[in-house]
Amino acid sequence: GLENPYLGIYARPDGIQLRMIAKGKNEAEALSALAQVEEEIRNNLASNIWGVDDETLEQRVGSMLMERGLTLAIMESCTGGLLSSSITDIPGSSQYFQGGVVSYLEQAKVSFGVGQDIIENFGIVSSQVAESMAQRVRDQFHSDIGIGITGVAGPKSLGGVEVGNVYIGIASRQAVSSTHHRLPPNRALIKRRAVVLSLLEICKLFQNDQ
Repeated sequence: GLENPYLGIYARPDGIQLRMIAKGKNEAEALSALAQVEEEIRNNLASNIWGVDDETLEQRVGSMLMERGLTLAIMESCTGGLLSSSITDIPGSSQYFQGGVVSYLEQAKVSFGVGQDIIENFGIVSSQVAESMAQRVRDQFHSDIGIGITGVAGPKSLGGVEVGNVYIGIASRQAVSSTHHRLPPNRALIKRRAVVLSLLEICKLFQNDQ
């Protein structure tokens, strides 16, 4: 038979889902068994846990921003507005989401403040451009946090950069940084995965002040 409590592990687009099932003589006994396992999981995984029960990643990000009274603005390229759409799927997101820009072409990025010299020196798909996008949109919308996404969704490479390369920039009051991801060469998957990775980057900003 199954172990009690039983722990199921499932791969999901937004991470690994752990599902705990416990049996007991009554609800209190089952909940007690679950609590012990949950405590052990939390101790081991700590900051890698972003939500519980039916909470979505978008909801978690929204809660984190509201708890801290912070605002967010987004400049996205290869995701075509999908991150902004995901953020605004959550009721009440107007309390923390300032606005989003889909700067699909190079000139659109430049018109929103990304330096032409940065693009020429490092390429349109680069960590430097992603960071500049994050900084400029943060400034434009007077928000606390800015996100910039640039990448190659395919089917063709762009400026010598292969399909699946995505850079996510994040700018806060304290710092500007970026992450580089290599994703499978599937256009729809790249867009969805880049959104999830962007939301996770926002979560990481707050890991140290839980």
